[in-house]
Amino acid sequence: MGTGTSSSKGSSADGPEVPDSILDLERVCTDGLGFSGMPAYDRTKKTVHPGILMNNPGDSWSQFEPPAGDFPKGWFLGYSDKPAAAELVVCLERTKATATGKVCDMETEDGKPLKISTYNTSYQLKVVEARTGKSLHEYNGEVKSDECPVYVYTSAGEDKNKYYNEVRPKDYRKRVQPFIAP
Repeated sequence: MGTGTSSSKGSSADGPEVPDSILDLERVCTDGLGFSGMPAYDRTKKTVHPGILMNNPGDSWSQFEPPAGDFPKGWFLGYSDKPAAAELVVCLERTKATATGKVCDMETEDGKPLKISTYNTSYQLKVVEARTGKSLHEYNGEVKSDECPVYVYTSAGEDKNKYYNEVRPKDYRKRVQPFIAP
């Protein structure tokens, strides 16, 4: 019996692998390494092939759940969904930022003046099979604008004096549609 128990543990360790957390999907984007326990992607099936949208604005990968209405329901799994249910991982990574030369006069939350420099960005979009890590589509694009933002969200560690023009869902919706939608 002890051998059977040991063997069963060994087979589960060698069994189909699934991500423990959403952050584990970084390897699918960066290294093309899939998770054998995730659902197989079969483009011939006329059904929605759910994806997880991973975003790297320049420092680290995290999940991005697009706001309701940006994509049809079911295209992307949300923060509360299990990552192991995804057939695809859509990787969106900022690859370069170039200063536009535009400086915007803004205010902090407490009304103090704040000058913000704007940046055009280059990005790479990849649609990758979650199970195999195989890249199905890659696209390199740019987002340019010399308009000042209406508001800027920053998180700890970010330079609040810089505004990066970011890729919006409308910029890549049609690029992911052939892989996700029937």
